Amino acid sequence: MPTNDLYDPGLHLFVDDAELQDYPGFTRKIQQPRRHHEPVLLPDMTWEGNSIELWGSVLYDPAGQLFKMWYFAIDFQLQEAEGVGHNMCYATSPDGIEWTKPELGIVENRGSSANNIVFPTPEMPAGWGADPWGVVLDPDDDDPAQRYKFGFFQTRPASPTRERPGMDDDERRAIRKIEFAENRDRHGMCAAFSPDGIHWTLCEDVLVPRGGDAGTLVYDPMGEQYIATTRRYNCITDHFVLEWKQYRRVAAMSTSKDFVTWSPLTTRLKPDDLDDRRDQIYVMTPFAYGNQYLGFVGMLESATELGPVYLASARDLEHWQRVGRRDLLFPTGPPGSWDAAWATMSGNPPVLVDDTLYVWYTGNSQAHGTRGDARSRIGLATLRKDGFVALRCGIRGAQLMTEPVTVSAPKLFLNATCEFGRVRVRVIDDFSVAEGYDFDDCQGLERADEVSFEITYGKEGKDLSPFVNRQVRLHIEAENAASLYSYRFGN
Repeated sequence: MPTNDLYDPGLHLFVDDAELQDYPGFTRKIQQPRRHHEPVLLPDMTWEGNSIELWGSVLYDPAGQLFKMWYFAIDFQLQEAEGVGHNMCYATSPDGIEWTKPELGIVENRGSSANNIVFPTPEMPAGWGADPWGVVLDPDDDDPAQRYKFGFFQTRPASPTRERPGMDDDERRAIRKIEFAENRDRHGMCAAFSPDGIHWTLCEDVLVPRGGDAGTLVYDPMGEQYIATTRRYNCITDHFVLEWKQYRRVAAMSTSKDFVTWSPLTTRLKPDDLDDRRDQIYVMTPFAYGNQYLGFVGMLESATELGPVYLASARDLEHWQRVGRRDLLFPTGPPGSWDAAWATMSGNPPVLVDDTLYVWYTGNSQAHGTRGDARSRIGLATLRKDGFVALRCGIRGAQLMTEPVTVSAPKLFLNATCEFGRVRVRVIDDFSVAEGYDFDDCQGLERADEVSFEITYGKEGKDLSPFVNRQVRLHIEAENAASLYSYRFGN
């Protein structure tokens, strides 16, 4: 059964050293999601042009028992001819793999409304394009008309735009420069609301001003707030007004408890000395997972113009770091493949289906900035539950000692693989081994691969009830080749 609930204060990953004292013999290895070979969504409708992208979201709606996708379709031919052609479309799926594009009859395109376009709405002024950041489903909102919240980048001129169909690129750039200077607080993250994710009502305000065109919108259950990420404050203004185009893109963030008042954009993650000097953080999708935050970091690598994905982690929203030794979480595909140049995750957290994480992504065979012949598709990749990072050891085995951790529930579960040996856990109470909770007492995981194996002690199968709401350290011993993904306190 799919679930959107990834936040669990009792779940502890091994993605960073924040909760680990030491782990001799183990090596941290990023685990790459497994691609489905072919795209799950193609631009096979006339209004989609030849490029569809997941600048949008894939959510699971438990009420309807459906996956719902909001994706970006780019009709370059129509854009060149009439100055329009950027549309957000809607698709549904029972399994996240086979998708249906319903005829909704809402937005007219090329003389017909027999399509699955949901945005821009018919009421939106002509020329008000939108770059989607993401959709959030809030079934508990007091206002049913706002159950779905859509964040997107838009430039809203205070007066009608001076852009006209048929303008060449130089004329359009000159007009945009004037308009940005006049209306520098009129661009950024705007919003729309919907009772069903299909029929949208535009919000009049710019909620996060001076953000960039690429961004994400998610709900954070840990902080009970909304998170918007985009490029640093004033990035777009600098680009068009100051014509300062040598900046590096970085990940900035804004938060809101009520989706009305938003904090100022603040930089959260930058390229650093381990990156090429001109590498860019193009977009970041943050989400709560277990008792911490993770982030899918879509990079634009300057030397090759490839767009792979790295993994970042944080214990609070202010302090982010990229995981491990900068190994890729999700590389671009091999040369000649449909996702050979660009492979960027959607703007939503993964969806957990049984014991597998589903992540959808945009793939493109051509480099960033390619226009007329760009052929973006949407793909699916899967990952083991909690399986972003493994602590792996070889035949000599390894040991791990945690920092003091609060036992939040009586049962201890381990997500690990040890096909040729066993993994045991003992409990360190202050400075000594708790009686009855040593390695020899542990009923550990042996020659198995389990995502939620309960660790017990003694012949009677004791759990950790004596230690609930107390701090202990866990000492984990692995024999032979093993991989540790997480441990969890539960009921």
